[in-house]
Amino acid sequence: MTDFGPITQLGYLTDDLDESVKPWVTAGIGPWTRMSGVTMAATMDGQAVDIKIDLALSYQGDIQMELIQPICDSPSPYLANKKAGIWGAHHTQFTVDNLDEAISICESARMEMACEITSGGGRYIYMRGAAGWVELVEPNPGLQIMFDMIKKSCEDWDGKALWNTLD
Repeated sequence: MTDFGPITQLGYLTDDLDESVKPWVTAGIGPWTRMSGVTMAATMDGQAVDIKIDLALSYQGDIQMELIQPICDSPSPYLANKKAGIWGAHHTQFTVDNLDEAISICESARMEMACEITSGGGRYIYMRGAAGWVELVEPNPGLQIMFDMIKKSCEDWDGKALWNTLD
């Protein structure tokens, strides 16, 4: 059986990244690394789409915190929330040994593969079901270098700055 491994990310949706980072910083999570205008090729419910988001990343220990601001109206795992104005907790991400086997296990638990995103050399699978949204990814050494830099900036954080600039 596939080892789902640890939870590696908690994802939240927002309509305003600048405002959304403030309570997290007050709670001691920061700084945040912003990426604007990220465009990702995806298949959502069988339809090829481009999803465009702004996002911010930070860490609490080994858990990556992700704030996503959807900036397009393409079908995506985020669109229903955007249209309804529902912001906050969205998905739990697991980094798995074998993505296809993890998908199969989720499907046997009556979850459906709703979205597959390919971006930055990675493959991101959003499963939809009674448990909410689950995101599955395999380890990606190239992205891990950037994530390690972000995590290090959080470990060295002065507790004041909202935003991080990676050197």
